[in-house]
Amino acid sequence: MAEDPTAAHSSAPHAVYRSISHVMVLLQHPSDDRVLTVRHQPGSWHSPGLLTVVGGRLEAGEFFDEGAARELAEETGIRVVPDRLELCQLVHLHASDGERVAGVVFLVREWEGEPYNREPDTHTELVWVDPASPPKDCHPFTHEVLRQFTAGHQYANVTAPELTAGGGPL
Repeated sequence: MAEDPTAAHSSAPHAVYRSISHVMVLLQHPSDDRVLTVRHQPGSWHSPGLLTVVGGRLEAGEFFDEGAARELAEETGIRVVPDRLELCQLVHLHASDGERVAGVVFLVREWEGEPYNREPDTHTELVWVDPASPPKDCHPFTHEVLRQFTAGHQYANVTAPELTAGGGPL
């Protein structure tokens, strides 16, 4: 009787892959294609002084769209119902520290109100950026999300470079 080639693997314990889930929102300016970013405080533990897209970690019990709507309201004061969010991208980030992050990116083209910095302890300012030509002080992950968005790609694997103490890539 021939030996099953998968038998050696079937008895080995399988590690369950776990990934942190992030939600991001590209709030697109109504008069042009710019999207809203937030600049992190220089002393912040992640992305110090750099621009990132609006977003953060998914919280317990939330669906992706609910988390994205919450993050948008928390960071900019803009409230949208989850069904007004348009799924535009899924990204899988491999951070330089080995952490894996699955990110779901939503697009918002229409909203009411004027965005403002609701988290001044975390962010210094809100900045509208051209996604086709993001500023040099965008976090490398944000730069890649914007590049993929501009190219119309709905999925991307991203390996982020290690950041220096000043926030830039090594």
